[in-house]
Amino acid sequence: MRGWLPALSALALAGCAANPKVVYEEMPRTYAHGIGGATFLVGGSFQPFSQPDGNSLILYGPEGAFVIDTGRHSEHLASIKRGLSGIGMTPVAIINTHWHLDHVSGNPELKAAFPEIKVYATSAIDGALATFLARTAEAYRKAIADNNIPVGARADIEGDLATIARGADLRPDVIVDESRDMAIAGRPLSLRVAHRAVTERDLWIYDAAEKRAIVGDLVTVPVPFLDSACPEGWLKALDEVTASGAEQIVPGHGPIMDLAEFGAWKSAFTDFIACARGPGALETCSAGWLKGAARWIGPDTSRAEAMTVYYGELIRSGKLDGYCSA
Repeated sequence: MRGWLPALSALALAGCAANPKVVYEEMPRTYAHGIGGATFLVGGSFQPFSQPDGNSLILYGPEGAFVIDTGRHSEHLASIKRGLSGIGMTPVAIINTHWHLDHVSGNPELKAAFPEIKVYATSAIDGALATFLARTAEAYRKAIADNNIPVGARADIEGDLATIARGADLRPDVIVDESRDMAIAGRPLSLRVAHRAVTERDLWIYDAAEKRAIVGDLVTVPVPFLDSACPEGWLKALDEVTASGAEQIVPGHGPIMDLAEFGAWKSAFTDFIACARGPGALETCSAGWLKGAARWIGPDTSRAEAMTVYYGELIRSGKLDGYCSA
């Protein structure tokens, strides 16, 4: 979850410096786009002065359909519902890759529309509600009271506050805290748990039949979102994705990658973490990321530059070290 305080402040600065056009849009989210293997992608979005939606996927098997991640905004959830309607199948499950609000906020409404749905996720949401999300809500309320909100951000802030307030509705029905193979809607999948990576526990999915890894925020563009991350655990998780046998990677934010593209992203990420851990200027680390990930960022780099400098400061200051503690 990219919270406005502190991370959206970096986005606001980037938006002020940039043209008022869309700086980054991952995929069209007007509908669910077939990507083969009875799988459809609803691409996320990242607009200026707005919080993002993560990518969502719809998969189906012999016993119905299921959704991986449900986004943040009502427009994104509407695209998921249109996708489900388009394939004419009732969803029986949701899999959440992690608890960031741009991946789970659609859960309550989707469960209300389809009461038989079961949510599969790790239990990390419990700790997040008591710590990270509680601090975020406090910061949001103070920003509202102080009238200190970036232009255009209020609706997102109020939406996130409403989601956090009903945090119990985000908890999974089926807890998956360790890697396991299982069938969902009759479709065999391998659910892999990465410990202390993007969050305390991240769930990524390997679909062996398609040689496809659906990795949530273990891969994101235009930058890696490090708000609640342990960088070293994240690097370990990327090694596990590499070793999985996947030939196609579906990120939490951004376009689908083949193995070579994933390798390029992983290399850029590894270099960024190493640079931020070192003594050099953080602007150099940012420039390295912008070069290594240029194919996904596009010509307007202001947002990515502001965010990578900010995340570099988080790494170098030691503020992320607590997320690596057992």
